[in-house]
Amino acid sequence: MLRKIFRYLSIASLVIGLVMVWLVLRKPSLPPIETSADAARSFNEKLNQLTQAKEQGTPAEIRLTAAEINSEIQDGLRTHPPPAGPAVLKDAAVQLEGDKMVAFLTATVKGVELCVTVGGNLQFENHTVRLVPSEVHVGSLPVPASWLEGKLDMHMEVPPSITAMRVENGELVVQAQ
Repeated sequence: MLRKIFRYLSIASLVIGLVMVWLVLRKPSLPPIETSADAARSFNEKLNQLTQAKEQGTPAEIRLTAAEINSEIQDGLRTHPPPAGPAVLKDAAVQLEGDKMVAFLTATVKGVELCVTVGGNLQFENHTVRLVPSEVHVGSLPVPASWLEGKLDMHMEVPPSITAMRVENGELVVQAQ
């Protein structure tokens, strides 16, 4: 009787393990990511507006769309590919929904392509903007965000002239002084 129980538990563990591996390696269905030369040009024009306002000493605010941000990300990945290593970023994109940002990352880790989706709110403090995760998926497998505390840190330092950054109504709002 004990052997039967052990056998069933072993088979169940094997099946669960295989399903989890399949979910991790399975690419999630990603929303269409818009990019264009016009959006990249618009991104650069808006950054120039911030620079000009800083030079004039006046406060400024710009609003960036996901298409503008993604166009700049794709251009950066083409012109400055990440260095080779055990994990190499292959693609990245963002989606802005209400007051949340969702980052889609595709990387090759030790020869295996993995997709990671991280959604959450932006936190701005001491000239650093950080994505505080509330939702994480590795492949198609949902992972509790609390499991990644201290292990996943998505942040970027910004120039001292930037005074605030947030997602509002599906746009990235950047304020500068």
